[in-house]
Amino acid sequence: MLHYAPLLLALLGCWGDSAYIVEGTVVAVDGDTVTVDHEEIAGFMQAMTMPFEVRDEVELVPGDRIVARLMVEDQGSYLARVRVTGKGAVPERLKGPAPVRPTEVLPPVDVTTPQGTLKLGLGQKAPTALTFAYTTCPMPEFCPAVVARLQALQPALPEGSRIVVVTLDPEGDSLDVLDAYGKQVGADPTRWQWGRVDADTLQTLAMHAGLSVRKADGEILHSLRMLVLDGEGRLIERYDDTYWSLDRVVEQLATGGPPAPPNTSGTISAPPK
Repeated sequence: MLHYAPLLLALLGCWGDSAYIVEGTVVAVDGDTVTVDHEEIAGFMQAMTMPFEVRDEVELVPGDRIVARLMVEDQGSYLARVRVTGKGAVPERLKGPAPVRPTEVLPPVDVTTPQGTLKLGLGQKAPTALTFAYTTCPMPEFCPAVVARLQALQPALPEGSRIVVVTLDPEGDSLDVLDAYGKQVGADPTRWQWGRVDADTLQTLAMHAGLSVRKADGEILHSLRMLVLDGEGRLIERYDDTYWSLDRVVEQLATGGPPAPPNTSGTISAPPK
C-alpha cells in the first residue's frame, strides 16, 4: 500500500525515525486521513489544523479528543498509537488556515518577484507548479534537490504554464538576491520566477500548502512541498518530496489531470531505483 504523508517528509535535524506527541480534536475523517485540530507539538510545530495519515486500526469520529504519536520517517509521517481520551464538539474555528485539498482553490496571494507582482491561487490565470526554497539552504536533500528537479521541469513546461518558488527566508532573500540566484540556477523569468512575501503572509501560505516551516537557532527548518495548480488556482496534486514524475507533472500542467489519488492530501513518490 502506498503511504501518503499528510504533514511532512522530514525536518532539518530530524533525519531518521522521530516521534512527537500530538493532542487534539478530530475535525474530519476521510478514509485513512484524519484532520486534527491539534495543540502545539512541542519542539516541532505550532498549534494548527492538519490532516494526518492514521495507520492504526481505530474508529474515529469528529469530536473525538485524541492523543497519539506522530511518527516522522524518511519516507513520510503518520499517527500511531492513537488513543481516544474524550468526546467533545467539533471545533467551530480552526487554528489557522487548513491545508488546501485536491479540487479546492488556493486562497489568493500576491507574490513580489524581481519582474513584478504575480498572483497565486484564486485568479492566478496560469497553471503553476508552486514550491518553496531559499537561496542559502545548506542541506542538499532539501532546496538544492528542489532546484535540480525544477531545472529538469523548466524545459518541459507546457505553453502558458509556469514555475513559482516562494522563498522561505524573506529577511535574507531580497529581490536582488533572488534575481541573482535565479540567473545562477538558469531560471528563465518568463517560465520560472522566484518571489517573496512578508513573514505573516508566508506563514499563512505555508499553512494552506501544508508546509511545515519554523526557525530554530538561526536555522530555517522546513519540509518539502510542491503544489500543482490549474489555471484557476485549484489544487490538482500536492507532492511531498522531490521524486515526483516529470511526465505526470507536465501532463497536469497541460491538461489539469490526472487528479491526485482519492482520499489523499499529499503524495509520497517512489524513490528512483
